[in-house]
Amino acid sequence: MCAEKLGRECSCHEIGECAFSTDPLTTMIIPFDAVFGGLSLVIFWGLILSIVWLRTHNPMITGLIGVAMSGSYIAGQGMITPEINQALGIGGVLLIFSLAISVYQVISSRIYSPPQ
Repeated sequence: MCAEKLGRECSCHEIGECAFSTDPLTTMIIPFDAVFGGLSLVIFWGLILSIVWLRTHNPMITGLIGVAMSGSYIAGQGMITPEINQALGIGGVLLIFSLAISVYQVISSRIYSPPQ
């Protein structure tokens, strides 16, 4: 059907024959990977972390949740694509940046606090 109308092979999500019960996460991400080109997990991580950031305004909580999400993905799947590898690198830089902000806040609050 797709070969006649679109000139290509049909994907399993277009005809409804994906193996959802064996691998639900990959099956749900197949249509998004067709649009975003392998960056769908990174975009979903970004949405979740931006919601956490907007609710808490705390870079440490956002960084720790990001590290936990990355660790759970690496431990569960084990497949690291170049897109995921680049996202992990950017996440590491952002985590180091948030640690630097936290250390600066601790030091500056101690310097400017009144004597006890």
